[in-house]
Amino acid sequence: MAGVRDFTELRIWQQARDWSRRIFHCTKRDNFKADRRLVGQTNDSSESVMSNIAEGFGRGTPGEFVQFLGYAIGSLDETRSHRATAYDREYLPKDEYAGTGLRRQTVAFTVSMVKPGSSVKHLRTQKSWSDEVWELYECVTEKERPELYRGNRE
Repeated sequence: MAGVRDFTELRIWQQARDWSRRIFHCTKRDNFKADRRLVGQTNDSSESVMSNIAEGFGRGTPGEFVQFLGYAIGSLDETRSHRATAYDREYLPKDEYAGTGLRRQTVAFTVSMVKPGSSVKHLRTQKSWSDEVWELYECVTEKERPELYRGNRE
């Protein structure tokens, strides 16, 4: 990622954009486009891949970028599921239903971000909603949470 100033320079984003464009054109076919719900879901999830890559890049921290790359992988899988439905409904031929190398490349890119020696030193772990509420309770009431709700805090 060295030297990349804008998300549009990322090869992975460029490939996601091209993949989304190709999927959009598939959904314009007569038999497919009649299934408006599936068309919308398929196009939204495929566009979400490139959008998550862009948003993660724009967050400015490697940890958040990795988090959004994970969202992009989730959107890729969602799109693959919609494409499986399109294949089952005979909207797509088998050669167009087949998987894409984009998922593999996105995973590899993500792994390269978190492996030793990469720019990501510590990924931020998110607290559970419950722990956040109890911490707020403790701060406001100046009392510890009941033992039953302490969980694995220690």
